[in-house]
Amino acid sequence: MKGSRIRRALASLALALVVALALVGTALAHDVTFDTDLSLHRSPGGTVASGTQITFSGALSSSKAACERNSRIDLIKVGSGVVERTRTGAQGGYSFQRKVYQTQNWRTRFRGKVLSAVHPHNHVCGASVSRTIQVPVG
Repeated sequence: MKGSRIRRALASLALALVVALALVGTALAHDVTFDTDLSLHRSPGGTVASGTQITFSGALSSSKAACERNSRIDLIKVGSGVVERTRTGAQGGYSFQRKVYQTQNWRTRFRGKVLSAVHPHNHVCGASVSRTIQVPVG
């Protein structure tokens, strides 16, 4: 009788241990995607003459600082595709300089990046696209 109680107690303890380990393992495995937002501005503003150099600038922002630092940003001439690439600074800022010769729409894109992909963890910065801005040439 005493031996069967001990065996039942040990079996219950073993089962509890297996359940606890399964729950801890599940809690440790996770996927996290940090949202990002990409701003875009230009200088000078208004209508410009053909051949004017425009500075396109903005910032990549996120709740995760690692998403903002050293991230690749594409400058896109709408209808033509990527015309230049750069990397963000420590605070997420970026800029491009381009001469414009005709009225054109522009935007920037961050394709996202992987921060940690060691199984069973997956931490990534989500992709984002800026608003489209037009540079009128006249």
